[in-house]
Amino acid sequence: MNGETLVVRKLKFDGSVRYSWPGASLPDPPRGWLIVHHHPALHVKGGTVSPPADEAPAHMLHYIGLELPVTVLFAYSLAGEFLEAKCDAALPGTFNGGIVDFVDMDLDVVVLPGGQHYVRDQAIFAERSVTMGYTEEAKRTAHLGILHSLRMVRRRQFPFDGHADELIRELLSGTREPK
Repeated sequence: MNGETLVVRKLKFDGSVRYSWPGASLPDPPRGWLIVHHHPALHVKGGTVSPPADEAPAHMLHYIGLELPVTVLFAYSLAGEFLEAKCDAALPGTFNGGIVDFVDMDLDVVVLPGGQHYVRDQAIFAERSVTMGYTEEAKRTAHLGILHSLRMVRRRQFPFDGHADELIRELLSGTREPK
């Protein structure tokens, strides 16, 4: 799977596709993770979400939890400067035939430069818990995903331990390429 082009699909609890986004899988992810690089010139996001017209292109590193209920998306400028990260509370991702799916559970932890962070979309989560019929298990999993995210950010645990910053430097310098 390393170096392959694959498609990441962000699904909602009702099965609808929020977006699909091609990217290149990166080699040697830690156990339980898949890492995908979305290159702004090569990989265009499709689906119901499109970036605002004035949004600058950015390199994105997608850390998809295959065991933990969290997916992390790091955004870097074209020069490799950290812009922000977003931890999605999500059902663990699945990989099948070149497609990686994860079910977004609405709650997010947004991380800004300098490490400031906050939880967002609690009202949306409450609303969709009803309108999309979240099960009690799905709600517990979403809250667990936020707890994992906060712990990773506050304790500077993977991938907030410098892994993403080092990876983007290697990708932009050409010293690391998908194999």
